[in-house]
Amino acid sequence: MARSWREKGVFWTPWVARSAAVSNLVAAVMSFLLLSQGGGNSFGSRMYSIGINEVAFRWSWGVSILSVLGMTSVFFILLWFMDSQYRGILQMAFMIWIIGASGWVLHDLIQIRLMPLLSQWFLATPTGELATYIRAWEELLFRFIGIFGLTCYAISGLIYTAVMFRTKDVPIVMSRYFFVVWCFVLAIAVSAKWLISWFPWLIICTLLLLVPWFWRLSKLLPRPGCQ
Repeated sequence: MARSWREKGVFWTPWVARSAAVSNLVAAVMSFLLLSQGGGNSFGSRMYSIGINEVAFRWSWGVSILSVLGMTSVFFILLWFMDSQYRGILQMAFMIWIIGASGWVLHDLIQIRLMPLLSQWFLATPTGELATYIRAWEELLFRFIGIFGLTCYAISGLIYTAVMFRTKDVPIVMSRYFFVVWCFVLAIAVSAKWLISWFPWLIICTLLLLVPWFWRLSKLLPRPGCQ
C-alpha cells in the first residue's frame, strides 16, 4: 500500500490515524465514566452530575471535538488515497462529512458553554419552567446530532466504503468492517428517537468500533523517509 501512495506523490504519516484512534478511545472512556456517574439517567440526576462534575464534562465535550477533528483528518487522507477515478464522489462525501462534523462541533461548543450554567441554575432554583427550558435545549441538541449529525456521518461513511471496495490497496477485511460500522451508525440515526436513553451508550460503542480500524490504517500509511 505504501508504494502505491508514493507513486501518487501523496505522503501522510501514521500519527494522524493513530491520533484519531487515541482521541476516540479517550472520548469513549470519558463519556463512559461520566455516564456511569449518572450523566445519562433521569433529568434530575443528569443535572446534578453535570453540576458537580462541571470541569469533567467540559473536558469530555472538548475531547469529543478533538475526536471529530481526528476523524475528519482521516477522511481527508482517504479522499486522496483511494482510487482517483472516484475523486469527485469522494469530494461530495467529504463535504457531507464536513457538514455533519460542523454540526457535531457546534453541538459540543453549545454543551460546553450552556449546559453547566443551566445545571447550576437548576440546582440552585429547581423550578418547573427552568426544567422545561433545559429539556427543550436537550431535545434540540439531540436532534442536532442524533438525527442530522449521524445521518451525515453514515451517508458519507457508506459512500467512502463503496469506493473503498473498489480500491485494491485497501484490505477487504477493513472495507467490510468499515461497512458494518456505518450501517450501525445509520441504524442509530434512523431509530434515534426511540433510543434516547440508549443513545449516549451507542455513541460510545461507535467511537470504540472505529479505534481498531484507525489503528490498523495507521500501520498501512507510509512513514516519513521511507522509500
